[in-house]
Amino acid sequence: MSKKIYICILFCLGVSITFSQTKDSTAISLNEVEITGISSKQFIAGKKIQQFDSITKQNFNHSNLAEILAVNSPVFVKNYGPGNLSTSSFRGGNASQTAVLWNGFNIQNNMLGQNDLSQLPNFIFDEIGIEYGGSASIWGSGAMGGSIQLNNKTGFNRGLITSLNLGIGSYGTRKLNSAVHYSSKKFSTNTKVYLNRSQNNFAYLDTVVRRQTHSGFLIQGFLQEFSFIFLKNNKITARFWENVSQRDLPPVFGNRKSTASLLDKNMKASLDWIYEGRKVIPAIRLAYFDDVLDYTDSTAKVFSKSKINTLITEADLNYLLNKHNKFYLGFNYTNYTGTNENYLKPNQQFSKSALLFGYIFNYFEQKLQFNLNLRQEFSSAFTIPFTGSTGLSYQLLKQLKLKANAAKVYRLPTLNDLYWSPGGNPDLKPEEGYTYEGSFELKIPFGKFTFESAMTYFDKIISNWIQWIPGPGGNPTPINLMKVYSRGTETSSHISYTLNKLKCKVGFNSAYVLSTSLQSNLENDASVNKQLIYTPRYNYGGNFSMTYNKFNISYYYNYIGYRFTTSDNSSWLKPYNFSNLKIGYQTVFDKLTFVTAFHINNLFNDSYTVVAQRPMPLRNYEVSITITYHKPNKIKTEQ
Repeated sequence: MSKKIYICILFCLGVSITFSQTKDSTAISLNEVEITGISSKQFIAGKKIQQFDSITKQNFNHSNLAEILAVNSPVFVKNYGPGNLSTSSFRGGNASQTAVLWNGFNIQNNMLGQNDLSQLPNFIFDEIGIEYGGSASIWGSGAMGGSIQLNNKTGFNRGLITSLNLGIGSYGTRKLNSAVHYSSKKFSTNTKVYLNRSQNNFAYLDTVVRRQTHSGFLIQGFLQEFSFIFLKNNKITARFWENVSQRDLPPVFGNRKSTASLLDKNMKASLDWIYEGRKVIPAIRLAYFDDVLDYTDSTAKVFSKSKINTLITEADLNYLLNKHNKFYLGFNYTNYTGTNENYLKPNQQFSKSALLFGYIFNYFEQKLQFNLNLRQEFSSAFTIPFTGSTGLSYQLLKQLKLKANAAKVYRLPTLNDLYWSPGGNPDLKPEEGYTYEGSFELKIPFGKFTFESAMTYFDKIISNWIQWIPGPGGNPTPINLMKVYSRGTETSSHISYTLNKLKCKVGFNSAYVLSTSLQSNLENDASVNKQLIYTPRYNYGGNFSMTYNKFNISYYYNYIGYRFTTSDNSSWLKPYNFSNLKIGYQTVFDKLTFVTAFHINNLFNDSYTVVAQRPMPLRNYEVSITITYHKPNKIKTEQ
């Protein structure tokens, strides 16, 4: 670990001890005082929200974010292969139109405009959820198709909890995760360390079975968290997270050799404070990100180093007028500093500030909820559109809830879009448009069974869609090319059964997405009225889980339809499906808990590619053991 990292850790320690306070999305109980950290994300009535349950989280605790999304949601994950780039596509959008939020901070790399989901280990996060639909009025640029919510949940008065997980898998895969948590009534510390190493020389089917070459990777990192409660209603939390990965980039089909490699270094630090009064709840949040990306290809003699620093300052105020009405006021300032030798200047800066307003009311014992969110951003670089959203949620019957939501959304160009030389376009306009959705949620308990179902229709029109095209001298350049219309449906249903120690659950989810170009700024553009590339019209999945006493077995199935690989839809990739099987057994000895797990990925040995010329592995295996020790705090009794 670098000297810089140790300095940052000491800084977080010092700041935490000096100030002691935070904004957090979780509730904390302390002598009947509850610090909940109400934030703008509560002002989202009418939105479709998906939160992964404990069984799903446990089954994918040692995987990355791309894997849990691909198997358990209708979100399409564009995967270049194990250990390689993985990005998300919400409702016909691209990766740049998805916000990835870590404890409320948008962690997207503003040079690239996207996050590599393969670099986000599920082990780090206590809660993983998905917010579907446009939320630019809350989360800002990029939250056009949806957002991925990654939260760390602070626990108090839990005593000492330690865990160690060791895992091995096919193709020389070795995994280690370890966590140490200690908390008293007013203090909490949490340390998580992870390492994932693999030769990644997996078997795949070409005309014959072959082995992937030059594809090994090493991903390692840690998260440190401190939290304090003081003066009864104040809480402060400091977090520091570093992730480092080294990846060899394999050749595509038809090439036998590759010398390309990629080094990622990501450091994220945050400091939050919140005070919860009876009616007024102020909060202040600070964050600093340092992201480095080094690409090397000795054969092509390419040595590219990119670095971006992000500084975020937020302040907000929640006012509880009464039990029916809540108001939210917020301010955000964000500054990006990008360094790349291919920029017009070695260092390029871009900053923006935003004012936010939110209002929500609820009546009839919260059966009816309505919200309004407004956001105006300011920047010297270009004009940022005014955005807003409104939503309605109504519990029509005890078993039936109706929802509706509408939003104005936008996405700002990235630093690469604006300043890359040659090809960058400083005159780009932000992407902007409107999203609409309506849904119903049904929940019917009968005996030991519970049936839940939800269906959503969505509609989205985006103008000034940014795309890179061949420019002067053959150099690619970004332009505001298209107007895109996306519409479709999403469904999710499951039925669960509980009888004493037996719990069973069967689930199904699906998505139909029609995302087409309505018009283009290029003459005779063959993409008009065609489906966007790598946007499957159909995808669906099913799952089954059974828990009996200490034994658990889960089965997951996914189908992904045709993906066009050219904008005129003249070529495509065939549909594919795959299945995973996960088996676990828990043994408890006093304060110690042992969990052994066996996973079979691609159970039926299917041959497929998600992205053209990028093979995916045939059947492979993982075995792991997790040891957890919990020593609760002693309960003091009155004499």
